[in-house]
Amino acid sequence: MLLGIIFVVTGAMTPAQIYHHARIPVLIPSVMPAWGVSRVYESVDLAKRGKYRISFGLAPNCNGATACDGGSVTGGILDDMADLLRDPGRQSVRLRDGSPATFVEARCGASCGESELGFWRNHVWYMLYLHAAGKADMLRTANSMLPQ
Repeated sequence: MLLGIIFVVTGAMTPAQIYHHARIPVLIPSVMPAWGVSRVYESVDLAKRGKYRISFGLAPNCNGATACDGGSVTGGILDDMADLLRDPGRQSVRLRDGSPATFVEARCGASCGESELGFWRNHVWYMLYLHAAGKADMLRTANSMLPQ
């Protein structure tokens, strides 16, 4: 189940400022799984030439703690992310514009990990990570990152 949520930016950087440092297009989802919260706290973990990472906390000051981590999105050149493509568990999927993408569902044991969805856009490899999300939620969230 997805919902339009309010993003509370906890980092000091806007997407334009992230772009200024990374020099690659910055894609951020506009909808995310509900997770029982009405706000997601967005923080910039990394913004350097050719790469960025934004985390989504389900509580203020989450700092990646498992109990309140909603996931993250990264963008970067493929050389920095080549190991991500070697996972034999990746499924081929398509985004709403027909772009190919890869999907790996979260594994759950005592707790659940993050599902992953990766795709190319404008010569940049993007990875979306969401806590315990199914394929449908991952595709909806990734599709919300694409320009209209």
